[in-house]
Amino acid sequence: MVHQALKALVFFDCDGVLTVQQSSWGVLHDYFGSKDNSYFADLYRRGLISYLDWMKIDIALMIHSYGNPITREEVEKALSTIKIRRNAKKTIEILKKQGFIPIVISSGVDLLVRRVCSQLDIDECYYNELLFVDNELIPGGIPRVPPDKKHKIIREIANHHGVPIDKTIYIGDSSWDIDVFRNVGISFAVNPCGTACSYADYVVNDLVEIPEYLKKLFG
Repeated sequence: MVHQALKALVFFDCDGVLTVQQSSWGVLHDYFGSKDNSYFADLYRRGLISYLDWMKIDIALMIHSYGNPITREEVEKALSTIKIRRNAKKTIEILKKQGFIPIVISSGVDLLVRRVCSQLDIDECYYNELLFVDNELIPGGIPRVPPDKKHKIIREIANHHGVPIDKTIYIGDSSWDIDVFRNVGISFAVNPCGTACSYADYVVNDLVEIPEYLKKLFG
C-alpha cells in the first residue's frame, strides 16, 4: 500500500551526483594504479562483453597493477577519499519533508554507496557488490545495477511502490544516464554533465535547486 502523502520517487545516481568524484570505479583504478579501462567500457557498450565480464576485468586490472592481494580495508581506504557533494544532505531532508521518497540507484560499488546512503539517511539503495573471499578482493561480484539496465530497474522499483513511471524523477550526470532520462517522468542532470546535459529536462549546478523545481511541478 502506497502512503497517502507519497508524491513521487526521486532516484539519485551516486557517483558524480551525490558525491564530488564522478566515478568510484575510477577512484579505485587511480588508487591501485590500474591502466585506463576505456577499451573494455567500449566492449560493454557494444554488447560484446557482459557487465559481470567488465567487473571481472576491472578488478583483475587493479589486482595486477597493485602487485599484491587487495583487502576489504584497502578498498574502503581508497573509497574514503570520495566526498559527499555539498548540500546533498540538505536536499534529501527537504525532499522528504515535501513528501518525496529518495532512492539511490548506482552502478558504483556497494562499499561506497552504503556509506553515502547511511550519511544521507536514505533507506532504499541499489548498487553493484564487490566479491571478497576471506577478506581478499576477487575478480567478479554481483552486478545488480548494470548501467544500461538502470531504466528497467527503475521501472521495476516504481511498480513495486505502486507509482506510475510519470511520477519518477531521476538525477544523473553522465552519458550512461541518457537512456534513463528518456524513460522517466522528469530528469535532472547535475553539472558537470557533458553531453548528458542536453538530454535532461533540467540542468542544475547545485542539488538544492531540485526541491525548488519539484515544488513548482508538483505543488
